[in-house]
Amino acid sequence: MGHSRLAGPSMTTMRRTFDLLATLLVGATAGWALLAPLAPNFGISGTDGQLTALMASRPLASAVGLVVAATLAGALSRRGSARAARMTTLVGLGVLVAVQYSNDGVWQLEWLIAVTWVSGIAAGVALGGAAAAAGDRTETAVLLGAAVAAFLVVPVTSELLGRAPEQQWTPYAPLTDAGTLTSAPAWMLLLPAIVATAFATALGGARPAKPSTRGVAVTATVVATALATNAAIAAAQDNRPLTGALLAVFVAVTIGAAFLLDGQDGSLLLTTTAIAAAVAPLSGWSDTTWIGVVILIVGLTVGVVVGSRWPSVVVGLTLLAAVSLAGLLPDIADGMGGAVRWLAVAPIAGYALGSCDPIRSGATIAGLSVLFVPSALSVAGQGAPDLLEDRSPLRSLPRGMMASMPPDPYWLTTAMTVVGLATIAAAGLLRQRAED
Repeated sequence: MGHSRLAGPSMTTMRRTFDLLATLLVGATAGWALLAPLAPNFGISGTDGQLTALMASRPLASAVGLVVAATLAGALSRRGSARAARMTTLVGLGVLVAVQYSNDGVWQLEWLIAVTWVSGIAAGVALGGAAAAAGDRTETAVLLGAAVAAFLVVPVTSELLGRAPEQQWTPYAPLTDAGTLTSAPAWMLLLPAIVATAFATALGGARPAKPSTRGVAVTATVVATALATNAAIAAAQDNRPLTGALLAVFVAVTIGAAFLLDGQDGSLLLTTTAIAAAVAPLSGWSDTTWIGVVILIVGLTVGVVVGSRWPSVVVGLTLLAAVSLAGLLPDIADGMGGAVRWLAVAPIAGYALGSCDPIRSGATIAGLSVLFVPSALSVAGQGAPDLLEDRSPLRSLPRGMMASMPPDPYWLTTAMTVVGLATIAAAGLLRQRAED
């Protein structure tokens, strides 16, 4: 009798542990694949059209992958089976394993393009299943925190794993060599993600996340607007008035989309927009060590925990705007102000994420789309392209650890501060609507 009394709680604890572990690892793995850092350089010859297709395939694959993720998340949530959602995640991870296994042997440009597309869509499948399986606030916060951690640290992590800094561009950064391989997530992350997800699937799970009424439509709208504003900036290089107008369009559409989501689900979309804006004016350094990566991850984790315990979306957004606003102050320590702001982003972003209410599955994907699809928000401060960058119709540059200083950091900081203030105002209106 004693054994049977212990079996229930023990099994529940084990299932909960594997659910959270799987969610954490899948969020980081999918985020890595969607960000798509590049493996070591080697030469590939091709026509201008082929090289354009190669470079455009990475951000486009991520965009399609996120729409696939939103579609699957909604369908799996409506089905009401956490196990089915985990099995879907396993399929996506399995494809990523195949991509990683074949990656080192890719030499043909056409195959490289195909691998890029497969990787982006597979990451979307894995992420969609994980979003559907995240049935409570804790799991959602873990998934979001892991994906945002990937957004912040994957470029420098790739460098520390043994690749030269100049080779580690992402879909958000200028590409200086068309002959590079797209890198799947590291084995040390991918394989544990599969094992944890397999155990979580075998043990079953609680009820999945609620479906989002307009999750797919909102994700598609944000993704399409992101790509359109990105491409428009590429067509009119260094046109500051047009860049400002396109940035305003993207932010307005994103804020409008936040109000289309159920309840307060739009708070996540506002939060990720504010995170991207806070990171945008920052430039990083190439000599970061693993200690720096650990500091960022720990800071993000602590922020998520604190935000979950004492939530306030408006406070989180205000702190993110303050990070941008601090960039307008004189830097009396020769660049240390930017480094301090960069380190402050992680715990503040974590707090803002943890403050978001339980999010429906489709809204989770919609929120992440702002980070993983290049847009006017990620390229507003970029100067004219160099070398082979102009082959791509989709200019893209993230701000953060591996980014170079924007041509006019003061203008960009001012613009991103305005974006942060706009998200604060929108969050207040969203909360008012919920109270009414």
